[in-house]
Amino acid sequence: MEPLLHLLLPESLPVQFAALLIAASLVTSFITASVGIGGGAAMIALMSYLVPAAALIPVHGAVQLGSNAGRTFILRAHVDRVRIAAFAAGAVFGAAVGAVIAVRISSGFILVGLGLFIIASTWIPVRRMAAIKMRGFAAIGALTTFLGMFFGATGPINAALLSSSFADRQTLVGSLAALMSIQHGFKIVGFAAVGFAFAPWLPLIGLMIASGFIGTLAGSRLLHALPEKGFRLAFKIVLTVLSIGMIQRGVNIVY
Repeated sequence: MEPLLHLLLPESLPVQFAALLIAASLVTSFITASVGIGGGAAMIALMSYLVPAAALIPVHGAVQLGSNAGRTFILRAHVDRVRIAAFAAGAVFGAAVGAVIAVRISSGFILVGLGLFIIASTWIPVRRMAAIKMRGFAAIGALTTFLGMFFGATGPINAALLSSSFADRQTLVGSLAALMSIQHGFKIVGFAAVGFAFAPWLPLIGLMIASGFIGTLAGSRLLHALPEKGFRLAFKIVLTVLSIGMIQRGVNIVY
């Protein structure tokens, strides 16, 4: 059995690591489906210890595309299609630019800045953020898709900027899943265009997507059972914890 598994995995990835990633995909998808965000960032944090650096962002993007697409399908009746279309228009531009431009600013400074911004926008009431227009969704789509080409998990940034634009938790989670599906899809196209070989990773990606869909089904049940007030508080706490981790990683890179 183990030799067969080795044939399905990239040479650089032990079977034990693959099994851990498949299990983690289930757990992190459950987290995202029940709370709204957090699973993608948790997944890339774990993958950074197990997956070669060159494959980290492309493989994470492919897995998250499958996970978010499943969540979008389950909550399709609640997706805000008009706002998602505006976001997608901007995402095309962000992916095109991000695929060909090398980032020269230290990733540490960017992580610290983004982490501080997310915490501020999560806990400090800003009324204007609740009325983001279509042009705002397009601009955010371009910006966060560009950043996603280098940092992977931009879900917390999208959530902090856009969560106030959706009326209830089902619309929030479903719409965030849809826009992240679009973002990861463009990311995959960008990496494929510049030469990343997805083929050796496809069996593992498929297994992680399948286990993630199971986690999404379970997490979606919890989503419908959560009270609105408790959901919003849990959502803010998860954003804050992720942001603190982002700041810590940024400081470690800088110093």
